[in-house]
Amino acid sequence: MYSMIDMNTNNKIVVIAGPSGAGKNSVLEGVLRNCNECARLVTATTRKPRDGETDGVDYHFISKNDFLSGIENGDIPEYWHAKDTDRYYGTYLPDLREKFRQGKVVIAQVQAEGIRYFKDNFHTIAICITPDSPKELMHRIKSRHPMTEQELSERMALIEKEMREFQEVCDYTVRNPDGKLDMTIEKVIEILQNEGFVT
Repeated sequence: MYSMIDMNTNNKIVVIAGPSGAGKNSVLEGVLRNCNECARLVTATTRKPRDGETDGVDYHFISKNDFLSGIENGDIPEYWHAKDTDRYYGTYLPDLREKFRQGKVVIAQVQAEGIRYFKDNFHTIAICITPDSPKELMHRIKSRHPMTEQELSERMALIEKEMREFQEVCDYTVRNPDGKLDMTIEKVIEILQNEGFVT
């Protein structure tokens, strides 16, 4: 299923993980801005593009049938299914191979099962981004989406579950306090330098 280039130990993957509201997207974008040798893994999804999104840049937007075919033929070796919307999201190996061909360190954002897949198959470091405190996370979530106390309680319980799952499979945990994004990005880059992933 995997070509020799996939298993080459010179090919490196960095996973930036974390629960909703932790700021992982901002951290990932900051790492990409500061590391020319890095490139983002563009994953596949069955959802429709939103305004301003570009196929092959934000996601590889494909049909459900093509996604399921990708699972069968090995092009999508790990995936996540959002049951409430019936949308699929998954690692797209053709994109990964192309980034490796370019000699890039690949920055990925996946669920916990995706991290396990990468660690089983590639030279991978996984970094979990967390807020400074549960109170800070609660404030971020409430500011994004107004919700009832019960909805907030349910969301926080789900996030706590995600946090446990991520921290079980991640190699590092980096706190991302409000107003300290640049410092968080610097910490992540320092980890990558110490691990020999970037110069």
